[in-house]
Amino acid sequence: MHNHNFTVVVEDLSSVKKKLNVTVPAAEVKKAVDETYRSLKNEVSIAGFRKGAIPMSILKSRFAEHVREDVTKRIVESSYPHVLHEQSFSPVAPPQIELLTEKFDEAGDLSYSATVEITPEVVIDGYKDMDLEWRSIDVTERDLDEAMERLRVSRATYKEVERPADTGDLVVVDFDSFLDGKQIKDGKGKDFNVIIGEMTPLPGFDDALKGTSKGDVKDADITFPENISKKELAGRQARFSITVKSVKAKYMPEIDDELAKDLGMESLPALKERVRVDMINAKDVEEKERLKNVILDRLIENHPFEVPETLVNRYQAIILNKVAESMSKGAVAPEDQGLNVDELKAKYRVQAERHVREDVVLDAIAAFEKVEVSEEDLNGAVQNLASSRGISFDALMKRIEQEGALEVVRDGIKHEKVFDMIFEASKTAE
Repeated sequence: MHNHNFTVVVEDLSSVKKKLNVTVPAAEVKKAVDETYRSLKNEVSIAGFRKGAIPMSILKSRFAEHVREDVTKRIVESSYPHVLHEQSFSPVAPPQIELLTEKFDEAGDLSYSATVEITPEVVIDGYKDMDLEWRSIDVTERDLDEAMERLRVSRATYKEVERPADTGDLVVVDFDSFLDGKQIKDGKGKDFNVIIGEMTPLPGFDDALKGTSKGDVKDADITFPENISKKELAGRQARFSITVKSVKAKYMPEIDDELAKDLGMESLPALKERVRVDMINAKDVEEKERLKNVILDRLIENHPFEVPETLVNRYQAIILNKVAESMSKGAVAPEDQGLNVDELKAKYRVQAERHVREDVVLDAIAAFEKVEVSEEDLNGAVQNLASSRGISFDALMKRIEQEGALEVVRDGIKHEKVFDMIFEASKTAE
């Protein structure tokens, strides 16, 4: 299709969904048909004929169907990119192709339609001098005390004690479990840690250990919860035979120079200052995230546009996959508890649509402002991510490339640059 003499009629199904009706003239069709028969003539062998000397009538009677499919496919594949280019559409997914020519005629025109979703064309303004109110960031003494206390708790250790176990103690046990006198498959544990008074996979197991001491052997009847993954055990009472190996009490370090040195700082004041700076940085990041949402809320509200269904579906699928994965590990977001599949889908559909709108707005600004992402930017971002996860740059880069996520990272950097530009240009009330 070098001399584009096809005709295109565009039907606007919506601002982001177009139906392109393409008609390829008979001469082009005939040329493609002749080419296909010519190559067939040289490739095919039929008993009783020399290769390359098969009469056209025989080829036609045998291969008409094959030629029809081949020609149709070739014509669509060669014309569609030109059609897109002429219309300057940027599709978000491959088109849905439908043949419009009822009966294929080697001497007639060929018509097909390509229905395609495109990125919305939007012009965004009003992002240059936004009124943004940065909330003042301060870390109070109380904030600092709470952070130090959390630090102390995180450095807790357990030391063995020679006394009966009580709430907060860590008890190390071996156990075996029986249902109606029969051993439960995989129902044994060795050197199993239980903290009394904390959530355990088996409610009641920790209570059974209260008051026991090292060396005690004890039988306890414990009922399995209804939501246990092994359905045959749900709600049933089992007999557990438990041997206590040791009882350990929790010891928390004092908030002093000793603790600071353990954490690699020279003194307690130095540690406190470090924690304070970390808290300010964290609050700063939080405030920036809040303002990014404020910016997006305003820009989205002031620029209504339609969004391509395909993109919304794509994001929704990604979000639902993550949710399903967390659920399979037993982690359900509190606000998702008790929602059925349809309710979850509806909820995350709203989220997905918002995500698409954010992308469109940020991409439009980035395109208008000619925001570029250099190799340096890309490597720097991957390097930061790698060190925050404690893995090597090369390993992370390889994984990103394998997952085909390089574009996602690039977009992320591009969007950050747009936000930085908006922050720079904003009227900030400190």
